[in-house]
Amino acid sequence: MRAGPSAEPWLVIPVKGAQGGKQRLASALPQPERELLGVTVSRRVLRAACEVWPAGAVVVVTPDPEVAELCRFLTLGVLPDPGASQTEAVRLGVHHALERGAQVVATLAADLPLLGRDDLVALLRLSRRLPERTMVLIPDLGGTGSNGMVVRPAAVLAHAFGPGSRLRHLGMGRALGLRTRELVRPGLAADLDRPRDLEELGGALGVLAGAGRG
Repeated sequence: MRAGPSAEPWLVIPVKGAQGGKQRLASALPQPERELLGVTVSRRVLRAACEVWPAGAVVVVTPDPEVAELCRFLTLGVLPDPGASQTEAVRLGVHHALERGAQVVATLAADLPLLGRDDLVALLRLSRRLPERTMVLIPDLGGTGSNGMVVRPAAVLAHAFGPGSRLRHLGMGRALGLRTRELVRPGLAADLDRPRDLEELGGALGVLAGAGRG
């Protein structure tokens, strides 16, 4: 049985497991450092979500028991990720939100090292004011991928993440009759998908890695 309409937008955050994560960075970082970096960045994103997003309207989809434990400590919702794909993880979270009356659902990647509180505040404000039949895409720094999106109505499943997803998402949105826009902010765009991302974000990542070891 579904709940009545939710006044607040929901936020879905897929978080991969630490082990085996960030394989595309293998040529630049050994596995222990990749795992430390991934854990440190994702924990920052989850803590920021806890501080900014309305209580009870965040769900994290993850296969990692330590991430799940952190979510429970932060009072964030958490669902087990069956491991099919990022798209399937997001859709699992969207269905969870729909069952609780969500009208608007945002999704955001967890590998955003420059994400700040102001970025999430901007995303929340946009989500609260989103017109009907609208999709807002969050492109990555390279301009080819997607780090998230906001959709109203939430039941429109326009999620298709992976390489080249920006144009794919925009095309799907238009095919579904949605008004399509983009939200471009450095904190939402800079992710950790390519070795060159490590070079471009070197200073910030050094600070994060030090904090993760502390």
